[in-house]
Amino acid sequence: MSSLVGKDIRTGAHPCYDRFVIELQPSDPAVPFPGYWVRYVPKPISASPSGLPVTIRGDAVLMVSLGSWMNGPEQNGYTGPTEVYPANVSTILEYRLNEDFEGQSAWALGLDRTRPFTVTTLTAPPRLVVDIAR
Repeated sequence: MSSLVGKDIRTGAHPCYDRFVIELQPSDPAVPFPGYWVRYVPKPISASPSGLPVTIRGDAVLMVSLGSWMNGPEQNGYTGPTEVYPANVSTILEYRLNEDFEGQSAWALGLDRTRPFTVTTLTAPPRLVVDIAR
């Protein structure tokens, strides 16, 4: 489990792709970036760990999982919205926090359709960046 916790979530539009960013804190370069896994999952999806059904917009769901809390046990992390309908991108119709439990978090991205994507990690501050082709 990483000592990094969530700080911010954002989206941005670029000429050839839409971007989804998870920013983590603190930005101490000695703290390793947590493990992550980004993959398409079939609908319908369920919240973790409750198993309750989750409705999400779009024809495809891209699940972005991290080995870190979004808002840690001390409530020292991300406290922003957990269900967002971004207006600044065209391929991401919705994103929602699907898991934040026992040091694991996952965001479900509802996309208009299955599209190629790339994943990058950045530092200063630590970020997981998912670029989704337009």
